[in-house]
Amino acid sequence: MSNLANIAIGLIVVGLLLVRQLQPRPAKETSSIRLVLILGAVGVVEISKAVGSHHLTSASVAWLTVSMIAGAGLGAIRAGTVRIWRAQDGSAWRQGTIFTAALWLVSVAAHFALDAVIDESSRIAVLGTSSILLYLAVTLGVQREIVRRRTAPLSPGGTGKLPSGREATCVPFGCHQGQS
Repeated sequence: MSNLANIAIGLIVVGLLLVRQLQPRPAKETSSIRLVLILGAVGVVEISKAVGSHHLTSASVAWLTVSMIAGAGLGAIRAGTVRIWRAQDGSAWRQGTIFTAALWLVSVAAHFALDAVIDESSRIAVLGTSSILLYLAVTLGVQREIVRRRTAPLSPGGTGKLPSGREATCVPFGCHQGQS
């Protein structure tokens, strides 16, 4: 795929992720793991196509690794900004905040900044941008797993308390953390 196509697809995926993450959603959703797996598989294929018969330098592999580690770190930070609660029916819910959205933008900016370094280190013009879908899979996967672990105490059979020890409650017009 071309540089422009990779960038466009990456931005469309991020836009869809932002819309979904800013809406209240059940925490036991399984669609996000499918999305992570699809993004990861397509990302690996795109990187393979970009590399083709070219030789990857150790510097380009190192910069790709740095990019994925940065994505994982930003996903972990973003996970802490997701609001979680137990609804009155006992189900666990989650919703991204304005900070979640801002950190998604930081994540994309960080990847695009590293794209230039990756492309320069590899002499393969589209290697950096071809890694956007794998990067999104990594950052979303880490965020998803941390949020899943945070919501586990709120799921049926859980303690009803957040890892901080505070109870979570939700009423029809808003949710809040109560005192333990």
